[in-house]
Amino acid sequence: MQVFHIVTENTFSEEVIMRSLHIKDILIQFEGNDLSKYGLFPLFAWYLMDYVELPQRFKSLTVKRKRNNLNPVKRRAPQFTESQLAIGIVSIILLGIKRLRKINRVLKTESQVAQLIGLQRFFDQATAHRFLNEFQLWHIRQLENVADELAKTFGEAFRQDIVVLDIDSTTHSLESRKRQKAVVGYNKKNPGKPCYQWSVGFIRGEAVTHKLYAGNTTCKNHLKDTLEMVTEKIPQPVSIVRLDGGYLSAELLDFIAEKNLSVIMGARYDWVMAQKPEIDPQKWIRHDEKTQIYDLKWPG
Repeated sequence: MQVFHIVTENTFSEEVIMRSLHIKDILIQFEGNDLSKYGLFPLFAWYLMDYVELPQRFKSLTVKRKRNNLNPVKRRAPQFTESQLAIGIVSIILLGIKRLRKINRVLKTESQVAQLIGLQRFFDQATAHRFLNEFQLWHIRQLENVADELAKTFGEAFRQDIVVLDIDSTTHSLESRKRQKAVVGYNKKNPGKPCYQWSVGFIRGEAVTHKLYAGNTTCKNHLKDTLEMVTEKIPQPVSIVRLDGGYLSAELLDFIAEKNLSVIMGARYDWVMAQKPEIDPQKWIRHDEKTQIYDLKWPG
């Protein structure tokens, strides 16, 4: 049998400690032979359930409730609520399970782990897929509102005097089914596979905005959308934008100058050399074994 002990320097009961967040140390001990490999998950469960209060925040989800339904159909009461399913999927990700199809095999016997997040047992992969397939745009907006509230309460992105926005784009390949706007495009890891381009705006390492684009969309089209979305959310103006070399174009540089933004951007070495800068070989600065730095003194 697994036993989880919470050790503190206070004399309050465990129930009062969990509610008032007075835990200073958490000690996890196991007894018996049938041990779970997810020994540290109780710490994450306490954080999600009692500190971040995710179950209460997920109660705003209406995935299983039809809006404006004049003739509601009586159905069997669901075994799991939207809040339970959402916190369960978050926990599955934290447990390192990358594919929902592995839930049945990996978590079938982990009832005590499930009870830490308010479930009698983990739901199966079919239940998880049905739940996600019921999501519409309205429900995605609900999740985004939850994420924004968490960022405002616990994050640093909304508290910056000087906002440095890091825009990054990555490719998300599809494994099987055809999806809207998922087409063959720039896909370095899986050439020829339908994909999306996922553009994310980070501030202080926190994802503030994100959007999926068709697989053949270039990253140059992401910048304006991301800046607009960040401006709508963050009260402070964006001061500095960090981009990778794929965003380099005359059109975007003009747009950045128009917005009076400072930009940190990578550029190809051959492009820099094509500008014929005057370089003194003695002024190279060695950063590490593979990297040397040269200050061209060009204005940013």
